Amino acid sequence: MSDERLILSSAAPGEHRMDDIAVVNVDGAPLVVCTGFPTLWSWAPMQDEWRERPLAYAFAEDPLAAEYPDAENDIDSVAVAVSGGRVVVAAGGDEQGMAIWDLNSGELLRGTTYNEPYISSIATVKGEGPPRFVASSGVHWDGVRVWGLSGEDPPVELDAGSIWGLAAVSIDGRALIVGGGEEGVEVWDATNGEQVTSFHVDDERAYAVALSQLDGRPVAVAGTASGKVYVFDLSGDNGDEPIREPSTGHEGCINALDVAVVGDRAVAVTGGEDGTVRIWDLAGGRQVGPPLTGHNWSVEAVVVTTMQDRAVAVTAGRDGAVRIWDLTL
Repeated sequence: MSDERLILSSAAPGEHRMDDIAVVNVDGAPLVVCTGFPTLWSWAPMQDEWRERPLAYAFAEDPLAAEYPDAENDIDSVAVAVSGGRVVVAAGGDEQGMAIWDLNSGELLRGTTYNEPYISSIATVKGEGPPRFVASSGVHWDGVRVWGLSGEDPPVELDAGSIWGLAAVSIDGRALIVGGGEEGVEVWDATNGEQVTSFHVDDERAYAVALSQLDGRPVAVAGTASGKVYVFDLSGDNGDEPIREPSTGHEGCINALDVAVVGDRAVAVTGGEDGTVRIWDLAGGRQVGPPLTGHNWSVEAVVVTTMQDRAVAVTAGRDGAVRIWDLTL
């Protein structure tokens, strides 16, 4: 049974769908931050403890906010980081630009305005220095922006088309950002904002992306609207072609994707509209074991992390539950 990999499962209080999750390590244990509500919630898996996280109104600093006294945050996408001993969260949504808060106090650290573009995806930029976040807006505007904590510093805009999914990683000390969108997969250097490379995915949208290493070389991984998993070599040895034919298995769109190295095997973990979570061997392109079938609706978020020294995948979706799967079996 695929459920043998299931370590923990817990549903958020009330009946809520989840559009995104982010995971941060706090005092040696994972903390899962969940969207899909007017306010955020967090889940501490080790204690199975849920906590509501009210946040100040993201538009509070905009003079127009006074005209909407009953307005609430509209949050669909979230990223987290630790800064100076506190957890900071960046979030936005289909009708809200990106803002940054202190998770524990709910204090607004960097607000947004009514003329800022809405958000479809956010990721934490990996690397040294103060936390930075990267955000895109799907069809709302072309381009990708990198934000710092301070509202005094303008965002850095990266040249891009319509980007739906984002991820960031540090490889050999180099901070890279990958985006998936209408025209394929694009990769940028987060330090200087320059495009590193781009890849084509057969005229279909890439909703979920990640960056990994395979046999010592960096690769981009993309999940598409038709349920295919592509792997591209960033070294350029294959041009803009994938290193092999895409892997298939999902019935419908791949909504979320993350990567890990488990033992000596590089894997990708995907979540799809078909309600399944799947593990893929990046070297061979094969699915590892049967699909993981604990969710009863579309899987919207996948994050790979560690818990008690084990590699695990944290997944969530429209059924309102967060599930943790053992990747070491």
